[in-house]
Amino acid sequence: MDVLRGKWKEKCILNVCTLLLLCWSVDLSLSPPPPLDRTQELQCLEGSHYRNANGTCCRKCHEGFKLKKDCTKEGESQCEPCKEGKTYLERSNYAKNCLRCTRCDDNEEEVSPCKKSRNTVCRCIEGFYKKRIDSVTRECLRCKTCGPGERETQPCTPERDTVCECMDFRNQKNNRNCLPCQNCRSADCQQECASGTDPTPKPEDTGWGVWSPYLLAAFGCVCVVLLVVMGIMGVLVVRRKPKGSNSFLSAEITSQGSEKSTRRLIQEDPENVLNQSIPSYSPVCESEQEPLRKLPACVPKEIKISELIYSVLDQVPLRRVKELVRSLGVSDIVIERAENDHLRDTKEAQYQMLRVWAKGNAQGGGGVLARPLLYHLLDKLRDMDLGGTAEELETKYGDQ
Repeated sequence: MDVLRGKWKEKCILNVCTLLLLCWSVDLSLSPPPPLDRTQELQCLEGSHYRNANGTCCRKCHEGFKLKKDCTKEGESQCEPCKEGKTYLERSNYAKNCLRCTRCDDNEEEVSPCKKSRNTVCRCIEGFYKKRIDSVTRECLRCKTCGPGERETQPCTPERDTVCECMDFRNQKNNRNCLPCQNCRSADCQQECASGTDPTPKPEDTGWGVWSPYLLAAFGCVCVVLLVVMGIMGVLVVRRKPKGSNSFLSAEITSQGSEKSTRRLIQEDPENVLNQSIPSYSPVCESEQEPLRKLPACVPKEIKISELIYSVLDQVPLRRVKELVRSLGVSDIVIERAENDHLRDTKEAQYQMLRVWAKGNAQGGGGVLARPLLYHLLDKLRDMDLGGTAEELETKYGDQ
């Protein structure tokens, strides 16, 4: 039994050794590839690398450069610079094309020029602020001016419009004018005017408020003195009237005698008497009053076409001017001709479009706009949801 056990152990040992030799002799190429290094895998997730179509992790191009050719296992990515002053790329990238530089629009000034790694920086000129239409488009609009009863809380900057609010003891009606609280009738304005103090503004203490009692007292004294003097003069006149009755009688007799003598002179020499007695008539007074009769009761304010057009272009957004011109009845042929004549000056082209509309019904020598055309323009602006612009133009050019 012991002999059999020894042989079995020897066979087991030999089998195990044989298996180990077979495993060692297997081709190592059949084994799975080693896993990627964790650091190499994370490099493509960072901002400085990207993975190309072949799965190779490549380094991105620096800002101001675009990708010319992807990298390979043997070499790095090939990049080429953007054109200075014409195109740019602001970040590390693997884009095939550079971006075109921005040009400053009307009412803008250039802060810094375009470079390979940075776009042009523009800002609105003084008196205008930037309004963003979307993520790319923007325009510069004229800063708002606070109206009557308003005060400025934040001044206008190139990035933000003026902010106004109603003064104390005033409320805003229909988002337009600030009215005194004592004229408040609706529930909304009563809520705005509600405060712990009297909503009626107290008059300021001026010099008139200090001196008015003294001035009234002095005026009363003067009136009393005048009444006393007039009373004394009346008494004196009444007392002296009987003594002067003879003078009235003599005057009457004199007048009767002069009347008789006049009749006698007329009978003797009527022409000479008429020439001496009838005063010469001079029409100077009538001619002096004649210009005053010709003046009208009210002279309406003239609306100059050029001034109105520039006000419209300052208020209406740049991209909606053509829509306004078409609504006013200007034909597409006229619009196209104005654009072709002023390819590099958009504002001048739009000015010529509006000038064609205004000149068609001008009065006063061709430089004055007919008032019905102004009301027609205001109606079209309100139809385009530009009520604020219409209100400002109506305030400036409406009936005075």
